[in-house]
Amino acid sequence: MGRPHVADALIEKGLVRDRSEAFDRYLGPQGPAYVHRYAADLEHMLDLVRRSGGVAVVAHPWASRHKHDALDEEGLARLRQGGLVGVEVDHEDHDPATRDRLRALARNLDLVVTGSSDFHGEGKTGHDLGCNTTDPDEYAHLVSLAAAASEAAGRRTPEVVGR
Repeated sequence: MGRPHVADALIEKGLVRDRSEAFDRYLGPQGPAYVHRYAADLEHMLDLVRRSGGVAVVAHPWASRHKHDALDEEGLARLRQGGLVGVEVDHEDHDPATRDRLRALARNLDLVVTGSSDFHGEGKTGHDLGCNTTDPDEYAHLVSLAAAASEAAGRRTPEVVGR
């Protein structure tokens, strides 16, 4: 549950026309209903994911609303050493040049390259379900890494749908 869902509720109640208005009037950083998001320490979270038998992929790190220098090559390398296995490159908020730079970085750091539509319901425009996907070879590599992580943590790997 997040701000987009609150925006949808405001629309449903007839208080705003769309998500843009909801964020402009209420939910954005200058709005009266804005609540700063808490984010746990990434290194700690990577360790938790690894110990739980999972694999971690950082989502659209260079999206338009993020600073490109917030997670540069050095930062991604540090996270890679801490257990990061992939980076979402193909995302609507990454322009072609950003995708190329991020894809090269991922290759240099031996990270799986993923893609996502970032679909969060009908109210989010410009992120149609399936508009970006993960290359099948990258997906297969991610699944094999997940199986190994699961086994290393002493967990049973669930059957993958569509295999």
